[in-house]
Amino acid sequence: MNAVKPSGGFTKKDFPRFLDLLHRRLDGPVTVTVIWDNCSSHISKHVKQYAQRKDWLTIIQLSSYAPELNPVELLWAHTKEKIANRAFRSIHELHQAVKNALRYIQRHPELLIGFLAGTGLELSHP
Repeated sequence: MNAVKPSGGFTKKDFPRFLDLLHRRLDGPVTVTVIWDNCSSHISKHVKQYAQRKDWLTIIQLSSYAPELNPVELLWAHTKEKIANRAFRSIHELHQAVKNALRYIQRHPELLIGFLAGTGLELSHP
């Protein structure tokens, strides 16, 4: 997401740009499925209208107040477990530990599949 807005703080207008960049970066004809919580910028009219115009995009909207259905919550729990109970000498050292934990997940796609499966949500395309 840094490629879209390095400073962070995404708004409803940033998500379509991010999704377009993601789609272009993936090779070949591909369907993108996004699982989103009920953050106001995710459920905005602007984003809904954008999604309706994209036949390659499927958005799965999670129920309100259902973090157990959000696979990213399992990713964050795993990441926190990797860096818990450690004393970091600097914020830089903490950032490096978080980056390393996320890179580990990136190199082990079976973890991502496990995070998705751990939600109990149906994983087949709608």
